[in-house]
Amino acid sequence: MEVKEGRHPSIMSIMWEAVKDDAWGPGWMHHFQEALRRSPRLPMFFQSTVVSAVSNFEVLLAGLVSNFYEIAPQALEASSRDKGKEFSLRELKEMKDLEDAIKIAIDRRVDEFMFGSFNDWRKFFADKMKLDFEDYAIDWDFLQEVFQRRHVIVHNGGHASRRYIQSVGAGLRKGVKEGDYLQVDENYLNKATYELLCFGYLLMGAVALKFATGHSSEALARVHDFTYQNLVKGRYELVKKCASYGVEVSSSMADELLFRINSWISRQRMGDGSVLQEVEDWDVDALSPRFVLAKYCLLSENAEAMQVLRGLYESGDVDFENLIEWPLLEPLRGTDDYQELVRNAEVPEDWRFAEQVLFENPKTAMLHTRRCVLVRADFKRRSMGQIDLTSALLCKRCKPSTALGDVK
Repeated sequence: MEVKEGRHPSIMSIMWEAVKDDAWGPGWMHHFQEALRRSPRLPMFFQSTVVSAVSNFEVLLAGLVSNFYEIAPQALEASSRDKGKEFSLRELKEMKDLEDAIKIAIDRRVDEFMFGSFNDWRKFFADKMKLDFEDYAIDWDFLQEVFQRRHVIVHNGGHASRRYIQSVGAGLRKGVKEGDYLQVDENYLNKATYELLCFGYLLMGAVALKFATGHSSEALARVHDFTYQNLVKGRYELVKKCASYGVEVSSSMADELLFRINSWISRQRMGDGSVLQEVEDWDVDALSPRFVLAKYCLLSENAEAMQVLRGLYESGDVDFENLIEWPLLEPLRGTDDYQELVRNAEVPEDWRFAEQVLFENPKTAMLHTRRCVLVRADFKRRSMGQIDLTSALLCKRCKPSTALGDVK
């Protein structure tokens, strides 16, 4: 108000006048002034998280290189810089057996590898394993920038160095001059961590598919699980990359279709209009009802999708957890038919969200908590998503209204 009247008040003086007569006033003013002068901590936290994320990726990379040498120990000799001086006489005396010698040699090779640059790492994987880093990145240029950003945070106080300017793609360094401070905000942090997460997981999957003889189906199943978990979390850029990779490496039509459907879902949620035509051209006549359901959902043909979904649920091909969390069913969740199906479905006893379940008396429809003494074996389990909060009949003894309030 004083500023509007043309005066320029001292905020600290006003604050002091307000608290000086209280016993806690001087101490409060001291901490208030410290807080005003303190450097913002959130940017420091974001920077340290980027450094930590890259460091964790390097641990993964070292593990993959170590696994490679364990699987292909003959590569140790090929990469030795000085075959005549692999071990000293003293080291040989201390070794128990050949296995001990191989382990020491692997540790040395991994240490040598980790001292290299990102480009050295890429060359190693390309030469030794025939794997190209670029195939596993969502955005290859941005991934390289993340490693350069980590370098300037650790070694240059977060200010752009000449090496950073020379190494980063033109689009990402546009307008950045040597010495400029590189701000790390929440958006950058999220993008960087998702990029590293995707790159690391797909690279790990690629190594497993290449060397885990007889276990390719298990390695592919893990890529499936990783893709689905991130689809549930709404990380659509990451899912799009994982699903496209899965399509390329799938050895069966069923695996390829699952990856393709997840790719369509992610692209559709990102606003890719070309998905619609691809789905319309998809022939599902000879496929199982689950794929028919997928096509109806992707085309937003809700009535047809609900008809198929009911049949799949009744036959046990779709379980309760699918109903609750399957991202494919998102177009159906606002419909009356879907809500009716979910409300009438009984929650499995071992459901992983069991703490969010209430028990319904089949005679009175009254709802109880799990620990209520009135709950009997014939009570039906109901998830919070099945309960109409406006008309629910709640037990006065166990008071489940607290649990309902938390969800609401």
